[in-house]
Amino acid sequence: MPKLPADDLKTREDLLQEIRDLRQRLHDLEASKTQAAQDVEIVRVFRSSPIGLFIVQDGRFKFVNENFRGVVTGSVSELLETESMKLVVPEDREMLRENAIRMLKGENIPPYKYRIKTNTGQIRWLLEGVVSIQYQGRRAVLGHTMDITEREAAQAKLEEAYEKERKARQDLEAEVRRRVEFTRALVHELKTPLTPIMSSSELLTSGLKQEPWLSVARNILRGAGNLNRRIDDLLDVARGEIGRLRIRPARLNVMRMLQQIGGEMMAVAAANGQTLVIELPQYLPPVWGDEDRLRQIVLNLLINATKFTPEGGKIILRARDTGPYIVFQVQDTGRGILPEDQKTLFQAYHRQANDQENLSGLGLGLYLCKLLVELHGGKIWAESEPGKGTAFSFSIPVQPTDAEAEQPGGIQEAA
Repeated sequence: MPKLPADDLKTREDLLQEIRDLRQRLHDLEASKTQAAQDVEIVRVFRSSPIGLFIVQDGRFKFVNENFRGVVTGSVSELLETESMKLVVPEDREMLRENAIRMLKGENIPPYKYRIKTNTGQIRWLLEGVVSIQYQGRRAVLGHTMDITEREAAQAKLEEAYEKERKARQDLEAEVRRRVEFTRALVHELKTPLTPIMSSSELLTSGLKQEPWLSVARNILRGAGNLNRRIDDLLDVARGEIGRLRIRPARLNVMRMLQQIGGEMMAVAAANGQTLVIELPQYLPPVWGDEDRLRQIVLNLLINATKFTPEGGKIILRARDTGPYIVFQVQDTGRGILPEDQKTLFQAYHRQANDQENLSGLGLGLYLCKLLVELHGGKIWAESEPGKGTAFSFSIPVQPTDAEAEQPGGIQEAA
C-alpha cells in the first residue's frame, strides 16, 4: 500500500513534540503552583498553542482552544459540556477509545487518527494524542489534535492511482502472456511444415548439378533459412517480453569468432557489389559471453548493413579493447538514418520512415540485438548522419559479473 512517509512522519513527530512540551509545562505547573493557579495557567498556555487542544472530564468537553474549535466548526458555547464522542464518526469510536486508554496507561504508541463530523456535516480527519492531567481538582484528559484531512485526501488519491496502475499492469501482463502463448503456438505451426522444406531443399542442393535447377534449389534453401531465422527471432522477442530470454555465457575468443563471421559475410557482400573490410587489432582479450548469441548480434548488424548499403559501398567490421569492455562496431557507407528514426531504432517492430526498398522482415532485429546485449551486461547504440552512413556499436564485458562467475555451467536458456 502506498504511503506518504515523509509528510506523515513529520506530522506525527510535530504532534509528539508538542505533547512532550505540554507535559513538561504541566509538570512545572504542578511543582510550582496551587491547583487554582494551575487551572488559570493551563487555560492561558493552551489558548496560545499552535495545535488543537481540549480537556475532557467525565466524557464532556471542559475546555477547547481556538484551533480545535476552528477544526470542528462549532462555537465554544456549543462545544462545552457536550459529549466528546458525539463528534466522532460512529465507526471510529471504539478504535478511538481503545487507543486513548492505551496512551493514558503510558503505552508507547504513536498518535492515532480518526474521523469527526463537524457541525456543517463535513467529515474531517484528526491526528490525536492524549495525556492525563489534574483540572479543577479532578482527573481529566488533555487531548492534542492536528487536522490531517488534506493529507488523508492526498493519500486516498494516491491509493486510488496505485490501484488503477496495479490493475493496468495486471491487464498488460495478462495481454503479454496471451501474446506470448499465441506466438509460441504460431512458431510451432510454422516450424512444423518448414522443417521438411529445409531438409528437402538441402538434399536437392547437394544432389543437383545442372542449372537452372541448382539455383532454384539454392533459392528455396536460402528463403527457408531466412524464414526460419525470422521465426526464431519472433520467439526470442516473445521470451524477452516476459523475462525468459536467457544466455549461456562462457569464456569466448572473440578474435576467432569475428574472423569467422567476416569470412562468411564477405561472399554475401561481394554478391551485392559491396566490400566488407575487417579491421581488428593484433589482440583482443576473451569476453564472457554466449557465442551463439554474439554471432547472432554481429550477423544481424552486418546483414542490415548489406541491405542499406548501395552497390559499390563499403562495410567495416571493427572491435577494440576499452579495458572493462570489448566494443564491436559495424559501419557502412549507406544512406544513413533520419534523426526521427534514430530515437526509435531499438524498439520492437520499428521501421525507418524512408525504408521503401527493404520492407521484408518483422522489424525485430535491432530490438532483439538490444535484448541480447543487455543480457550480457553491455549497451548498444548507433551513430548516423543521413547521406553518410551509419555505425552500430555495442559493448560486452571482458570479465563476468560475480553472479555469472558462480555459475560454471552457464545460464540455461528457458524453453
